[in-house]
Amino acid sequence: MSYRDIQPAEVAALRAEADLLVFDIRDPGSFARGHLDGAEPVSDAILQQLIKGRQRKRPVLVYCYHGNSSRSLCEFIANFGFERVYNLAGGWLAWEQFLAPAPVAVPGPILADWLGQHGFPADGIHARIDNGMSPLMLAALKGERAVAESLLALGADPNHVNDDDHHALWFACVHGDPELVSLLIERGANVDNQNVNGATCAIYTASTGKLEVLRRLVEAGADLGKETSGGYTALESASTLPVLKYLRGLAPDRRELSAA
Repeated sequence: MSYRDIQPAEVAALRAEADLLVFDIRDPGSFARGHLDGAEPVSDAILQQLIKGRQRKRPVLVYCYHGNSSRSLCEFIANFGFERVYNLAGGWLAWEQFLAPAPVAVPGPILADWLGQHGFPADGIHARIDNGMSPLMLAALKGERAVAESLLALGADPNHVNDDDHHALWFACVHGDPELVSLLIERGANVDNQNVNGATCAIYTASTGKLEVLRRLVEAGADLGKETSGGYTALESASTLPVLKYLRGLAPDRRELSAA
């Protein structure tokens, strides 16, 4: 018989089992300062009781300080026929680190000042102002690529939408900066998001003649078959001859796939 190392993230599922046994082999002082719920300090009496019992199918979890000393006890218990013996990898230290809250990303002074100037809380990278506008949407609309990069690095979601279902990529298209458009796409922005009227970024850029931005969207896989609520596609929305020629010049199989 043998035992298996278990990661802290796996402990919750194991602890959901009503018959789980948890053994803590640290010193009494450490146990008193903190331990897993339901854990018992290991003693000879407890081990003798365990071995004399007949419940070899009960899961057993053992932990120590760093996940090393507990291995010996796991092997000892497994050798008596227990089928499900687990060692907490990294021990109590790993468990404490697992429970520790993730550090909160805090905007630097330059970004905090930018947020404040535009009506957002100084730490409000997810805050909203008029019409549900987020900092990332506003940075995209203003074409402030460095601000957008800072917000994305702090975890701003490129797919949050405002009250009209516009996301940051839409506003980058409005501004017309191809590099900012590419940045948002690289960070996971949905190129086929549709607003309340069904318009996509491709439809918008076709209708406003922003050819280079439209190219970036198409290269990223934009679906040119998407229609507005009025039934117009990007091709049917083309407002300039260069955009019309570009869309008509795409490979026929690409147009067919987009319209499928």
